[in-house]
Amino acid sequence: ALNAQAINNLRGSAKNIILFVGDGMGVSTVTASRIRDGQLKGMMGEENSLSFDKFPFVGLAKTYNVDAQTPDSAGTMTAMMTGVKTDAGVLSVNEAVERGDCTSVDGTELVTALEMAEIAGLSTGVISTARITHATPAATYAKSAERNWEDISDMAGMSGGCEDIASQLVNFEGNLEARFAGLDVNGLDVVMGGGRRHFLPKDAQYNREKSTSDSAEGDRNDDRHLI
Repeated sequence: ALNAQAINNLRGSAKNIILFVGDGMGVSTVTASRIRDGQLKGMMGEENSLSFDKFPFVGLAKTYNVDAQTPDSAGTMTAMMTGVKTDAGVLSVNEAVERGDCTSVDGTELVTALEMAEIAGLSTGVISTARITHATPAATYAKSAERNWEDISDMAGMSGGCEDIASQLVNFEGNLEARFAGLDVNGLDVVMGGGRRHFLPKDAQYNREKSTSDSAEGDRNDDRHLI
C-alpha cells in the first residue's frame, strides 16, 4: 500500500470523481458516529476509525448559508457543487436571489461541478436515497429560488416563467446548452432516486400500480408525464 507521501508525489489526473454526500455530516456528527461505532465494537470509542477516516487525505469545507445560522441542504449543497455560499432554501443560485420569488432568479444562476463535467465531455449522473428532486440532488442540476418547487403543483400563483425542479431534470441537457453559445452536451447518463409523483400527472390512469390504488399517484397538475 502506498503511504500518503508516495501518493502525494504521484502525477496524473483522476479518471473519475464520485462525490458521496451524507446529509448533515459535519465534524461533530462524524465524531459522534466514530465514537459510537467504536463503543459498539467494545472499544472506548475515540480511537476508532470509520471507513473514510482511513483515506490518505482529508479536506474541510465550510458550506454555511449566508442568511441563516443553521443551514439547510439546498444552500449547503449549492456551496459544495458551485463553491459559492448562498441563502437557505435556494438551489444553485447566488445570494442576490429572493427565496420564493421566481422573477429574481434571472442572472443569479451558478455553474455546478456536474455541469462542468458535462461541458468537459464526461459521463455524469446523480443518485439519491431521497427524492431525486429533493434539495441535495437537485442542486446538481436545477436552478431555483425555492427548494420546494419540486413539481408545478408546488408553484401555484407563481409568475416569471420559472421551471419546476422535476421538469429541469428532464430538460437538463437543453437548459445547459441554452446557457452557453455553441455548447453541445449529451445530458445526464444516470439518474436514480425516489419522488416519482413529481413526474406523473395527478390522474389515476397514470398510477404505476393500477390494481392497488384508486387515488392519483402523481402530483403534477399540468397533465405532463415526464417519465
